[in-house]
Amino acid sequence: MKLILNSLLLLCLFSIVASSQVTVSPVEFNSSKDDFNSNITQNGKSIYFTSNRNGGSQRVFIVEERNGSLNSPKEASGAINDGKESGAVALTSDGQFMLFAAFEHEVGGIGRLDIYSAEKINGKWTNVKNLGPNINSSGWDSQPMISNDGNILLFSSDRDGGYGGTDIYISFRTADGWSKAENAGKNINSEYDEMTPVIGVDNSNFTFASNRPGGYGEFDIYISKYKFNRFDKPVNAGEPINSSADDFYYYSMPNSDIAYFSSSRPGGQGGLDIYKAVPNPYESDAVLLLSGVVKDAKNGSLLDANIIITDLESGKKVADLRSDDNTGEYFVILQQGRTYSITADKEDYVFFSSRYEVPAGDAGSTQTKNIELSPISGGNTRLLVFFDFDKATLKKESVPELDRVASFLKKYKNVKILLEGHTDDVGAPDYNQKLSESRANSVKEYLVNKDIASNRINTAGFGLSKPLVNEKTDAARATNRRVEMKIIE
Repeated sequence: MKLILNSLLLLCLFSIVASSQVTVSPVEFNSSKDDFNSNITQNGKSIYFTSNRNGGSQRVFIVEERNGSLNSPKEASGAINDGKESGAVALTSDGQFMLFAAFEHEVGGIGRLDIYSAEKINGKWTNVKNLGPNINSSGWDSQPMISNDGNILLFSSDRDGGYGGTDIYISFRTADGWSKAENAGKNINSEYDEMTPVIGVDNSNFTFASNRPGGYGEFDIYISKYKFNRFDKPVNAGEPINSSADDFYYYSMPNSDIAYFSSSRPGGQGGLDIYKAVPNPYESDAVLLLSGVVKDAKNGSLLDANIIITDLESGKKVADLRSDDNTGEYFVILQQGRTYSITADKEDYVFFSSRYEVPAGDAGSTQTKNIELSPISGGNTRLLVFFDFDKATLKKESVPELDRVASFLKKYKNVKILLEGHTDDVGAPDYNQKLSESRANSVKEYLVNKDIASNRINTAGFGLSKPLVNEKTDAARATNRRVEMKIIE
């Protein structure tokens, strides 16, 4: 018990010391009206927020970064603002998928306020859909927040069956859509009001606002952790994050000492304003930020493509994102201690995959990788398949990629392929030649077992004769050990 009390005391002391050094200042794009709910995509390139600056109705606005500075706010284009009131937005990290709340939206609703989804197409937010009865109720459902991989949805609701006025609810993306929303539980919710849930880029740090007793103002920001499908007991964020006024929506920038939140404290432009806190006393764990553009390998044109993230250890798809259909830009966030494949896929192109390992304890990094997709006619790609050293037996990490090849061949039934096996420079040339042939044939055997006709798959081995990298390092040798797929008909 003494050890537990000492640990709690140290936590409290750390929070006080950290908070005492924090500088809080309003952002430059606040207005005399309400401005709140900052949601930032592509690591700061776009900031979406809610405001009634243009009249009595709340609308979704966007501020974009151009040449190192922010432009003037403008209403977000498209159908998301087609309700009498629209706002409380949440976006995936790539900025291509949005959740928002609306009152009497043209699409139609279920309750007093409902949650909707939208997709960004040609620069406009369209394809608006009501999330349906698994999420919305006959009551007030609002303030959605989505995890950066798009798989966890949190929101606030005053529906029957909760602990108090408004509670926080959670849902998960499944193959059939969002699961039935469940109350986040008594560790988070109380007999008072819990609102504005935000889950960090590490899919663990969790913040929300509550008017429960013992705070600094009416609504205070609280800090918790989401681990193993449960929420830890929250702690008050303290001053200067909280004030004698209302404080909401605490959002931490990835791999940064900056946080944004909304507050009605004195010193702003008026009503609710958006504030920046530096240094952020409640940072999310470090992540790998990966970005680039997707291009046509032949003519260099920019492409909109599906960006699929797969956990190679479990074989499960953990995110389904998209590159921008105007700029070709993509942006993904990868967690520590995991190994992923990142696959770009577009109609009438051969998919492209890369492997990314993010070590545990990684201090956080930013990488750029442009992706080139080859048209099916004459296209080729390096397959993300793995073998034990000196063996031709496929490892389980290869399964997602091989299933992707099988799906590709089932979709394009007239395509025939050549599988080319390659080795590194360790060992005799004759031995490596046989090993490369065996590895190509192992891939063919897997595909035939997935009901792909054998006469559509040719194989060849090249041993160590065609290295991609002419170096003697471990990294170069790993690159050279590969199987490539070429379209031959």
